[in-house]
Amino acid sequence: MPVTLDTDTIRLITLFENLTGAGVKDCLIENGSVYLVSDDGEIGKAIGRNGNSVKNAERLIKKSVKIFEFSSDVEKFVKNLIPCVTATKLKNENGRNILELSVERNDKPMDIGRDGKNLKIYKELLQRNHDINEVTIR
Repeated sequence: MPVTLDTDTIRLITLFENLTGAGVKDCLIENGSVYLVSDDGEIGKAIGRNGNSVKNAERLIKKSVKIFEFSSDVEKFVKNLIPCVTATKLKNENGRNILELSVERNDKPMDIGRDGKNLKIYKELLQRNHDINEVTIR
């Protein structure tokens, strides 16, 4: 499924790429935060030494910036999104890709977030980058 980006999102991607020199594969703006997916292998460039690139971007756009590294492997991409995932299981039911994630009991509230905010963002990024229709955390 191709992703359609609006003008503001494209401007943010261009600004971030010019600031850091790292390529950006995807950008999502939610709840006053910007979630960027950097090209594979360019996360270090995107963050910058001591996080300076991210801090400069946050200062310029006046929003919180979170960066994740892209991977063509779904499991590795999930691990980049949610580091505390212990196991992943990808199922295909009735033409829908369903991803089940296992996390430790203590980490579950942090991964889901208040009112499911974090889970919603993870679902959106997985849908846009790997065509995953549903994500459940167990």
